[in-house]
Amino acid sequence: MNGNDAIFSKIAEALLIDYTSVYYVNAKTFAFKWYSVDPEYHSLHIAKEGPDFFENLKTDVLNVVYEEDRHIFTEKLRKENLLAAMKNGSMQSIKYRLMIDGKPVYHTLRLIRGAEGDDDCFILGIINIDKEVRMREETEKLEKEREIYNQIAESLAGKYESLFYIDIETGRYFEFSSNDNYKSMHVPTIGADFYSETRDNVRRYVYKDDRKTAEKLYYKETMLEKLGSKSSYSYKYRIVNGDNIINYRFTVMLASDSKHFIISVEDIDDEIEAEKTLTDTRRKSITYGQIAESLASQYDVIYYVDINSGSYVEYTLNSIYGNLEIQEEGYDFFTESRRNASQILHPKDKERVLTVLGKDYLISALHDKKQYSTDYRLIIDGKPQYTRLTVMWSSDKVHFIIGVENVNDEVKKEKEQLKALNLANEMARRDELTGTKNKTAYAELERSVQNNIDSGMDYLPFALVVCDINGLKQINDSDGHRAGDEYIRAAAKLICEIFAHSPVFRIGGDEFVIFLRGNDYPCRDALIGTLHTKVTENLKKKGEPVIAAGIAVYDPESDTKISEVFERADNMMYEDKRALKDMLV
Repeated sequence: MNGNDAIFSKIAEALLIDYTSVYYVNAKTFAFKWYSVDPEYHSLHIAKEGPDFFENLKTDVLNVVYEEDRHIFTEKLRKENLLAAMKNGSMQSIKYRLMIDGKPVYHTLRLIRGAEGDDDCFILGIINIDKEVRMREETEKLEKEREIYNQIAESLAGKYESLFYIDIETGRYFEFSSNDNYKSMHVPTIGADFYSETRDNVRRYVYKDDRKTAEKLYYKETMLEKLGSKSSYSYKYRIVNGDNIINYRFTVMLASDSKHFIISVEDIDDEIEAEKTLTDTRRKSITYGQIAESLASQYDVIYYVDINSGSYVEYTLNSIYGNLEIQEEGYDFFTESRRNASQILHPKDKERVLTVLGKDYLISALHDKKQYSTDYRLIIDGKPQYTRLTVMWSSDKVHFIIGVENVNDEVKKEKEQLKALNLANEMARRDELTGTKNKTAYAELERSVQNNIDSGMDYLPFALVVCDINGLKQINDSDGHRAGDEYIRAAAKLICEIFAHSPVFRIGGDEFVIFLRGNDYPCRDALIGTLHTKVTENLKKKGEPVIAAGIAVYDPESDTKISEVFERADNMMYEDKRALKDMLV
């Protein structure tokens, strides 16, 4: 090749305008020369010439080619393969990556000229295509993300009758409608001035009593003023459509770019949320991405999950996972979510939630529903935090859209309200003077027991004890009602101490009923004996409560009403009352 060096050099100068570097290879001896004007390429210390191109290629592959691409050279650039491809004209460009400054950089190798006839050389050119490849990959990624945003927006926007996307400054707008009734009014789907065109529509379609107020709402300055520092605001009025007068709610939001209004329209006559897909939207714009961000703001995290492969993308708005690291993208949502969840789920919720986080379970749960939700607790920084998981189909029906939100404050408020309600109900059934249950509570007990008896249930054994306080009138007359109240409290305390495992009811000024059940029922005779002994002792003391008592046992063979048991116990109480009076004589 020495005699042709000057010629090769001139040819190289011309070719290096288009190529990063050029190889000239003797087709018979395989000696080669290498030319390059790229300083980065020279930094790789590639041999400038040598006696055997193919042997040198093996060394260069190990030194400078990205590890994952080395097989390309060992397969496609083997001597016999390359020569055969050049001979029949079938050689194509070969794409691979070189390691430059520690990073893989895309290049392509092309046959510029093959050895033909008596030609004694062939020429290979190398071009740096990294920028083009990276741009194409970024474009593909953006297209994929835009499609995901589109589907999230379609799914979330399905609940609305219509959505408007409005340029705040110019008034230019798009209208996405999912409701046939709304479409029938022939409102344009695209327009140049939302503010004036909507005021015209208000005058044409809005119910006459609402028209004046509604018309004032559609000025740019008014909408900006009402939005203020808030993320959204709502209003409602009635629209006339044919013979129908329909109530609508309108919600104005600021898009994530702060340059557009998004207005959602809901039919609130019966709060039906429209679920039809938005087929007429412009998928190539960023509109859907911004609508998705605005509508999805109620969730802390949204997962977009491929049902078949399990691959997913995670969109995080606020972190609810404490210090736990969650990937932004993954290949197996169902396995990874179960593994992550098992680390932070409350022990009592773990088995249930791990079942929910299964593909087949979610498909079954959404079989005849628009969405499926479940609440559970996470342990975050050692404390339970209530969380809600909501699953929806995407518009393409091959993805799940899974929203996760922190509902800790909501659940806490509901619990406080329930606790307050239970406390209020409990207080309404408590006797204020003694703290025992009152007449209302006993009436409820009677109804419950009677229902069980009437339904033929083999009702649990029980007995009623009826008590009456002796001497209360004399204390009220001689010492006053305050002393009488203290006497009643002392009597109630004595009854509750003896019948400690059964509910006690004060059903009159000096009358109590005990519903004997559970452990107290088999000990009923001993308990009545204890009460009788204590009362006998109190007869000898001044100011200690004296209580007459009678007991009756429910007999399922003969009793058809709880009142029959009460009457027997009441009669026994009066017999005891007379006996106590005889003991005082």
